[in-house]
Amino acid sequence: MVEVGLYRGRSNDTMRGELERKMLSAPPRLLLGAAFLFWGGMHDQAVAGLIAAALVEGRHWVNLRWDFTDKSFARSWQLSVIILILSALVLLQKDNLKANDFLNLLSWLPFMMLPLILSQQYARKGGVPMVTFSFIARRKAAADRKAGRLVEASSIHLGYPVLFLIIITAGMGVGSLKWIETIDPRYPVGVVILLGWMIFTLDDRRVRLRAWVIAYLISIGLSVLMLWGVVKVYDHFVRGYAGNGGRVSSFQQTQTALGRIRELQLSQNIEWRYFHENGPVPDLLKLGSYNEPLGDVWQARTRILELAEQIPSGRKFKGDFETLLPAGENTFLFEDQNSKRDYGIEGRIQGLIEDEELVPHLSRANRFEGIPSEILTVNSMGSVKMIGVNQGAMDARIQADIEIEEMQLDPTDLDLTYPNAEEKGLEDFLKKIGLSLPEAGSHPTRALARKVGREAGPPNISVEKFREIKAKLALTFSDIDKFEYSLFLAGTDRNTPITEFLEIDRKGHCEYFAGATAMLMRRMGVPCRYAVGYSLQERGIKKQEWILRGQHAHAWVEAYVGGIWVNERNGDMDVWRCRGGEWVDVDLTPPDWINIQKSQPWYQGWYDWFQGFRISLELRLNQLGVFDRVLNMLVLVGVLLLIFVIYRLILTRRRVNSDTWEKSVGKAGLLAEFEKWVSKRVGARPRSMPMATWLRRSIPVDCDELVLLYERAVFGLNAESRRSLDDSIQIVKLLWKEQEKTPGTKDARGVVKF
Repeated sequence: MVEVGLYRGRSNDTMRGELERKMLSAPPRLLLGAAFLFWGGMHDQAVAGLIAAALVEGRHWVNLRWDFTDKSFARSWQLSVIILILSALVLLQKDNLKANDFLNLLSWLPFMMLPLILSQQYARKGGVPMVTFSFIARRKAAADRKAGRLVEASSIHLGYPVLFLIIITAGMGVGSLKWIETIDPRYPVGVVILLGWMIFTLDDRRVRLRAWVIAYLISIGLSVLMLWGVVKVYDHFVRGYAGNGGRVSSFQQTQTALGRIRELQLSQNIEWRYFHENGPVPDLLKLGSYNEPLGDVWQARTRILELAEQIPSGRKFKGDFETLLPAGENTFLFEDQNSKRDYGIEGRIQGLIEDEELVPHLSRANRFEGIPSEILTVNSMGSVKMIGVNQGAMDARIQADIEIEEMQLDPTDLDLTYPNAEEKGLEDFLKKIGLSLPEAGSHPTRALARKVGREAGPPNISVEKFREIKAKLALTFSDIDKFEYSLFLAGTDRNTPITEFLEIDRKGHCEYFAGATAMLMRRMGVPCRYAVGYSLQERGIKKQEWILRGQHAHAWVEAYVGGIWVNERNGDMDVWRCRGGEWVDVDLTPPDWINIQKSQPWYQGWYDWFQGFRISLELRLNQLGVFDRVLNMLVLVGVLLLIFVIYRLILTRRRVNSDTWEKSVGKAGLLAEFEKWVSKRVGARPRSMPMATWLRRSIPVDCDELVLLYERAVFGLNAESRRSLDDSIQIVKLLWKEQEKTPGTKDARGVVKF
């Protein structure tokens, strides 16, 4: 696979020599063409695959060859890069970009590499010089040649790397043919055939049957590995596109687990910026809430569609989400009757966004302006999600009012449930702090499987009783001798994490305080939900600006206060709902929790500035027509650059030189005539040997001045140095004739051996 040898480069004034190290051999005939055909089949692009295969394999049927220099290969590589950049710019002009659009762009990489591949295929010498990919390396090699120094010219044959690139990108076509669960069987079969073909032709000295068996076993293993890689890539870029790089909202649509907020709180990165404009400043911005605890996981159960809270006709989107009402460009309403009212609380949320991302919002929000998405949806838990995002940043205004109803639905008996395994620990803790449990026969639902009966409904908790429960829990959790806030826990019990927190560890982060508060209040009969979002803690440099970092991610409880339980029957189905109350935020995490966060690194200020600049730039570019004009200008510049590179590539290509070595020597200039004179006496200069080295070994010992003059002339020939060189040549000839000295020994070919 690696070949090392000596060859003579193209002739110049110094008749230089080069040592070539060639990495990787060429793949067998037709293998690359078959790979392109395989790619075309997987992407339903048979014509493109056939054309590429014909171009690549055409070198075996035509005699056309070019003598490409290092500059020619470099320009072929630049052409490939420019094609990639132009393709990306054209893609960015597409409306409603999605992750699989970029995946499809990457799948065309083998075709974007065709200029470089074809330069290799139709070059006189197979392989691409390694200096092709480095401008600095090309400059150094040129300087060495000019100085007459030996150049170690490494090259690589791109056949096998391109083969693997084609195989990998062919798998990216699977997503356009079928969903990943029913992956097209043509892909693994094609990979097995191509890899088996490649492995078998690497070495044909072994027994053919054994070679085929080993080749196919290895190729099957490699195909399984590649198939796994394709599935992971597809899953990450296409399915996982709803995520947003670790933000709290990426996993908060249907469930969350204890510990995920803690991971965010270790981050100093800015997730959002909130600008308050009117009304009282909120303490919290909500992302989502959950009503069903399962061990260390909270999930959002969907509404019961048979009851009054079913999604209105025309607003159903998917699952538990319903669409908000459009009220103009990028504007959405939860309730149409509140569209023209004055709102008592207003603020703007600003940040980088992705598709299917949750929006931090105010309590009792109703109007959303400047949301850059086709659809805005909300579920029964009050989580707001963007669908069809068409730009990378958002500066949206959110309007709310205390007189507007919450977007989330009133609680059901499910908002009183807790895991049965946690019941004893909850009851013991409540008794220790002096709270009386609800009487038997009028208790809330305990196990998730248990339903409240038709007659024995949940207890109605008065506002005064709720305040008593909240006060005692707050007093207990804020006692530093009993409980401690910490981001680093040693607990491992996933079945009863709240009991372990209350009775054993007595330390934890906001998720444990919020989870314990929710379950303890539920055991006391208060319907509540586990909520996540951000706490407003850090002021920004602008007026009324609040910075929302990862460390400001927070968990708290939403309790429903002052309601009355009603059994809303639907046939034989009994469902208890609490009506007439209101949702209030209950945050019993020790208030000094923000002071325990780790300090910011020294470079955080610069990072924050760059993040703000990136958002501002994104917003400016997405103003009407600005982004399109910039893209059109970049495309125009790219096309002109493409034409220029193609023109320079045509200028630097040369046909294969058919001159003999003797003719090339005659064209060398400088010492061409003297070299012929010496060659008649000692034999021709070896093709790999620099002129200076050959002269030192051939001419009389007393004539080293000629070599020095020659080397000086290489760097800058003028009339004076030319005369000195000519005089020295005459002296050497006279000394040679006088001494009648012929150094070295001729072999049958007339080449001197030293």
